[in-house]
Amino acid sequence: MLGSWPVKPSRTTLAWLLEDDLPAVRYRTLTELLGMPATDPEVRAARAAVPESADVARVFKRMHPDGYWLQRNSAGQQVGQGVEYGSFATTHYCLAALAELGLDRSDARVARAAERYLNLQSSDGDYWRHMSCLNGYNLRTFAMLGYRDDPRVRRTLELMLRTERADGGYLCEMHEGKRVKKPVASCIRGAAKMLLAFAAFPETRSTRRCQALVDYFLRRGGLYRMDQPDVPVVRESTWTVFPFTWGSGLLDVLLGLSVLGLGRRSELDRAWQVLAEKRDPHGLYPLDWTPAQSLLKAGKRGAPNKWVTLYAHLALAARDGRKQARQRGPIPPRAARSSY
Repeated sequence: MLGSWPVKPSRTTLAWLLEDDLPAVRYRTLTELLGMPATDPEVRAARAAVPESADVARVFKRMHPDGYWLQRNSAGQQVGQGVEYGSFATTHYCLAALAELGLDRSDARVARAAERYLNLQSSDGDYWRHMSCLNGYNLRTFAMLGYRDDPRVRRTLELMLRTERADGGYLCEMHEGKRVKKPVASCIRGAAKMLLAFAAFPETRSTRRCQALVDYFLRRGGLYRMDQPDVPVVRESTWTVFPFTWGSGLLDVLLGLSVLGLGRRSELDRAWQVLAEKRDPHGLYPLDWTPAQSLLKAGKRGAPNKWVTLYAHLALAARDGRKQARQRGPIPPRAARSSY
């Protein structure tokens, strides 16, 4: 049953998230989990530390002066200058990493790369072969980077709002129509990226398209196959994954549905239980999988993880309609680096 396990971060958990070793996690814990305003001196100091962090330096070190990131794909081709991409380290992944790290268009380097990438967009708002995972991923990234109202971003959003499928999910043109005798089912991975995209644009919540996508996930308990209700749709459905990729991980679905106001639906009880069972005695959550190629180094697989713990508590807070604020009690002091 919902609420049968602790969901609010303890003072010990908060102290761990607020340590100085990951400035982006500290900054986002203060602003997103604790609801502190940007004008607060502690928030301003935390944000000022982000651009100087090792994670940010690692991403920008690999950026071409013209504003893109290159990587060899599985075919041995160097890609990233255009919209084609490799495994987790080409341009749109790196822009997403910078968004996760708390940067936005106010950073000139981010603006240069973002503007260049946005201008690669097709006239209908697509980026590459109408890949729903790519379009959804980009929508969330550019919303986080401060481009929510940019006409190019709105063009992609409108494209995805009018892209409909019978089962309520999403697909891409490389798979659409590939079977002769029966329709192709939607792609759970593309659907998950669009779920997070709609969550990043609150005005879409009441649209028929967003509601159809929500129903698509609720019918499968968020994570499971329709024909085999005990089997995850894809291997990563029950994993905690960070940074978010083109996949459909546990946090993608629970966060997306919770932000959209559906987190307490009974259909999701089992999915929440999967998350609850990952929580350790200290109130921390592990990282099940992270792409080795990513320039945002999330941490060791299988170990308690600050990014995952932050996102788990953001999902739980959204589920419960709870926004913590500073007046609930003093912020825990900065802790020495823990042994968790």
